[in-house]
Amino acid sequence: MSIRAKTAYLVECDYPGCSGFYDFLSPTKERAIGTVIADDEWLCLFTSDNKPRLFCPLHLRYMQNSPDDSTTVFFDSDSPATQPTLYALNRFYEDMSLSQPLPKLECEDTILAILQNEN
Repeated sequence: MSIRAKTAYLVECDYPGCSGFYDFLSPTKERAIGTVIADDEWLCLFTSDNKPRLFCPLHLRYMQNSPDDSTTVFFDSDSPATQPTLYALNRFYEDMSLSQPLPKLECEDTILAILQNEN
């Protein structure tokens, strides 16, 4: 008898109490993170010790009065209207090579706390 096993990675939302997951299994951890970074519907920011923190669409900000209510608002360092209300979050966005979505206003405090907690 022979047995073959493979490891697959499933991205889960880091927001406390959220059970959201990315509907994609990846063969490597790096590919899973890269896929989420490039996805307009997930937020990926890194802590200062370079650990990714991933947040599902339930915690993202969307444009008000959008025809389909699905246009994600992205961070733009040149526009105060497209920055978090908590200025301390900006430094996490500025380290990203690809533009990332903004969190909902009511999620900013929790996401900042997660990013600052390096344990």
